[in-house]
Amino acid sequence: MTKPAVNVRSALAAVSLALLMAAAAPAAPAPAAGYFGSGLSFASEPVPLSQPEVYETLDQELILVSEARARVFLALRRAPRTLPVVQGALRSAGVPDDFKYLPMAMTSLDPLFRNGGRRGIWRLTESEAGAMGLSVSRLVDQRLDPAASSEASARRLASLHESWGTWTAALAAFLDQGAMSAAASESGGERDYYRLYVSPELDRSVCQVLAGKVLFSDPAVYGYRPSRSWPKLSGSRAASEGGDMREMARRHGTDYKTFRDMNPHVLTDSVPPGTVLNLP
Repeated sequence: MTKPAVNVRSALAAVSLALLMAAAAPAAPAPAAGYFGSGLSFASEPVPLSQPEVYETLDQELILVSEARARVFLALRRAPRTLPVVQGALRSAGVPDDFKYLPMAMTSLDPLFRNGGRRGIWRLTESEAGAMGLSVSRLVDQRLDPAASSEASARRLASLHESWGTWTAALAAFLDQGAMSAAASESGGERDYYRLYVSPELDRSVCQVLAGKVLFSDPAVYGYRPSRSWPKLSGSRAASEGGDMREMARRHGTDYKTFRDMNPHVLTDSVPPGTVLNLP
């Protein structure tokens, strides 16, 4: 019996397609775990990389974060504008500097970040913001003000550290207080984050922040070179007597659009009395 002829054209087409796909595929990500060196810590607390689940989740999140090129570039662009505000708030509240990696990794320092009901560089819900003393109304949403939200978040982190005893647990509780409380209850009162059985979502979020520290501590290792940053929009802050944004912009020697961009937390043209504004 004669064997069926091989379809040479189809075979060549398949080979060509495979070559095209290989050429178009992104370069393999950096061997993330190789950059953990002799160990990793967060807020001077060691990360137990010897635990397989910790190592694997962190390795996964580091690969994902390092390959999200647009998000990384935007965080690096915004860092000189926003990080001094974040770091100043952390320092004033006695919170370790490593917590600056939370907004860098989770929101790329975007003051207009929104995901579901979460807003701002610290991705706060309305109820969280209210409990932290931030104003959220149809006129003003202080979650969108990097300075106000950073000050409130730093105070909250300091309080969580007092409650939980470690900064890593405080980080996890900040990200999801309900999940941490439930995990502690189920474990019989365990407070060590790495000994708690938490949801995969919370575990990934914590490891995303840890991965942010690894990447943003040395972005050049991952192919990100220092580049031009965006200029600062404001130079000072002051409580307003209230009034029209257009008139305020003229009074401070700038245009309406620039003034609105400086103050994304003001949601209308009318500024309520007592609102703290960013000024040129």
